[in-house]
Amino acid sequence: MLNPATRQLLRRHVTPFAGSFVALTAILLGNYAAKRLPELSARGVPARTVVEYLLLAVPFTAAITIPMAVFITVLWVFTRLGAEGALAAAQRERDGVRRLIAPVLAAAAAVAALTLVSNAYIVPRANERLAVLASGATERSDRMMTISELQAAARSARVEAAPDAVARAASYEVEVQKKYALAAACVFLALAGAALGLRFPRGGVGLVIGASSAIFSAYYVCLTAGESLADRLVVSPFVAMWMANALLLAAALLVVWRSRGPRAPREAESLAIGG
Repeated sequence: MLNPATRQLLRRHVTPFAGSFVALTAILLGNYAAKRLPELSARGVPARTVVEYLLLAVPFTAAITIPMAVFITVLWVFTRLGAEGALAAAQRERDGVRRLIAPVLAAAAAVAALTLVSNAYIVPRANERLAVLASGATERSDRMMTISELQAAARSARVEAAPDAVARAASYEVEVQKKYALAAACVFLALAGAALGLRFPRGGVGLVIGASSAIFSAYYVCLTAGESLADRLVVSPFVAMWMANALLLAAALLVVWRSRGPRAPREAESLAIGG
């Protein structure tokens, strides 16, 4: 059973997570719709099919927006705790910071597990149906396969004698590692959010917006660059897809290490998570 303080801490994450997830997903879906709807309208696609088309785009969009929402939520809650003095009080206590971060990372791991299930099973099936609606395509691409199907396809490609067999196998393995890495990003981004909250406890909305924009942009660049390098057989699929998470972890640990010691006002403040 969770103690009352931990339950209260985790409850503070629920509303920001829901709000940021819905907002981010709506923004990305809006961009996606702006690109695809003119084409569907030109083909005379019925409104019901258009709605189904957009709903099918939610799973692959959520694969990106869930980790993003985790980061925004944790950073927002920790900056609020900093403004209330709870972080300063925790830093003065032995294992106080650990007691704040541990349950948050555990919750992020649970979200990561659910995200992995979605990435592994729901996203491929949604993508497959989406391709049929978009162009009537029936040939399955790597983004329409589950993890086990991708692994089987990679093994089959590696035993072929075709010139592009190794490259095709690598593309399948990249997709496998991407599903794992995007899910695991929930934990790494949660740690990064907590680390920045500790380092800049009174950052507020400006810190959340600025840090989110910078980290998401850098993460996307690393992910796309890694995929390109793996497709060209420059690096292994594992290195390509986990490089962004490794850099994020290193940066977060560096920030945590530099944040040791009290940085907030010295007044005696209690660790009132519910403030």
